[in-house]
Amino acid sequence: ICETILTSGENLARKRNFTAKSPLMYEWYQEYYVGAAHGLAGIYYYLMQVFREEKYLCDAYQCADVIWQYGLLKKGYGLCHGSAGNAYAFLTLYNLAQDMKYLYRACKFAEWCLEYGEHGCRTPDTPFSLFEGMAGTIYFLADLLVP
Repeated sequence: ICETILTSGENLARKRNFTAKSPLMYEWYQEYYVGAAHGLAGIYYYLMQVFREEKYLCDAYQCADVIWQYGLLKKGYGLCHGSAGNAYAFLTLYNLAQDMKYLYRACKFAEWCLEYGEHGCRTPDTPFSLFEGMAGTIYFLADLLVP
């Protein structure tokens, strides 16, 4: 399954000429997604859990750069469609590489999340839930205390 996910991401990145920016790209209903639920951040996070090998770090750095550039989502703050979910990519890479740059990036996303209500994000259907709501954002902030 993981190999198929990688191949799919590589094929779309190549097809849409994203390879200079990111080795992997995914779409959901004909839209390119960076988000943790349907996009690059979530897929990247899970692939890094499976492939904890040095040879994948170069691709991971590229994916993290795309998430850094496009990952502050106006869709929300939560894990599923929001910035807290995308920030887990940085925490994962920090834990793998021990590069402070990625902890800094996770902290900057956390800072953005702490400015709750100031970014024009929509209110989720379930505003207190784990994946869409505040509970997931709080879960990310708690993980950030001990990265």
